[in-house]
Amino acid sequence: MSDMPMEELKVKVLEYFKAKGKMMTSRDVAKGLDLENRLVKLILTELVNEGTLEFTSYGGATFIKLPES
Repeated sequence: MSDMPMEELKVKVLEYFKAKGKMMTSRDVAKGLDLENRLVKLILTELVNEGTLEFTSYGGATFIKLPES
């Protein structure tokens, strides 16, 4: 687990999505930010529930992306 508070991790994940500008899986985010996949999944779920990110299905896989503006 990371020593950072959850709110800081959410900001870090959101900034990562904005920098990449593409759909990613939780594993992509975990690898890119050097975090545990389980922790990243919790963060992504919270961000999706807040409406900051959204799940999308493409080719049988589930990706996460920034909402369409």
